[in-house]
Amino acid sequence: MKIGRISFLTVILSALVASAAYFSEGYLGIFIFSLLINGIMAVSFDIPGRSLGLISLGHATFYGMGAYCFGISISQGFTFYPALILSALVSVAGALVITLLLAGLNHGYYSLATLGILIIFQRLSETLESFTGGSAGLYIPETLSNLHCNLLAACLLLATAGCHVLYSRSRWGLYSKETEASEEAAEAIGIPTRKVKTLCLMMSAIPASMAGLLYLARTSYVSPASGFSLTLSITALLASRIVPARGILGPLAGVLLITVAEEVIWTKFEGFNHALFGLILLGAAWYQGLESSEAGFNFIKKRFRAGEK
Repeated sequence: MKIGRISFLTVILSALVASAAYFSEGYLGIFIFSLLINGIMAVSFDIPGRSLGLISLGHATFYGMGAYCFGISISQGFTFYPALILSALVSVAGALVITLLLAGLNHGYYSLATLGILIIFQRLSETLESFTGGSAGLYIPETLSNLHCNLLAACLLLATAGCHVLYSRSRWGLYSKETEASEEAAEAIGIPTRKVKTLCLMMSAIPASMAGLLYLARTSYVSPASGFSLTLSITALLASRIVPARGILGPLAGVLLITVAEEVIWTKFEGFNHALFGLILLGAAWYQGLESSEAGFNFIKKRFRAGEK
């Protein structure tokens, strides 16, 4: 079974990389690029989601941060690679500040805080018109060919997937699981839970900010609504949860399913797209909640039977 999952995962990643290289123009080029960006967002979201059980409603904060940092750097006269380096450094610093603020929160409070931060950044990008273009958005000249943007997005997805696998199998991944189970018990046995949370959240934030940077490099336009997008955060959440598979296979299979469904909904059901997307999210949440409840019931039943013996 494990060999089957690895083979399927290899096929998916190889197909995405090959498609990114072969289809770079036209509708298919845009679709493949969207698939890669959604994949980066879903896999990076899944790192703290699966290890710490944290649900972020503001994962797109880092995406928008990377996009706007890159756009402002280009508008100030930087070329692509200096702007890339500068944007990466600024985004990492900003992500570190946000992560340190959120690392002490758990579950529901964490979700609410991430949503609040997303709204704050969205309003800031609308207000600081001299830097961000305000609600009209920020335009930049073309800095990189579509082919290179697709290939960089494919490389970033591979790197994010590698980080996901390595982290989940490392001692820090084990520390994260212990922290999710009981933060107090983890601290009692010497696990630095705050450091664990900070590291895990940073590994999630950095690929998301780089995805936003590549998005702007290809499209040459970002707005507060597209950069700091709640829909994008929900897409990452849904893609990482809709397929109940272990490891990296879950978010990758989920993003294939969600991106195709999203494309059909957004093109064929104009006016009802958000409602249908919400129904998919509701169905996925219901299914996952039912599965969790059944697992919990079976665990209690086994414990009860063991106690009778």
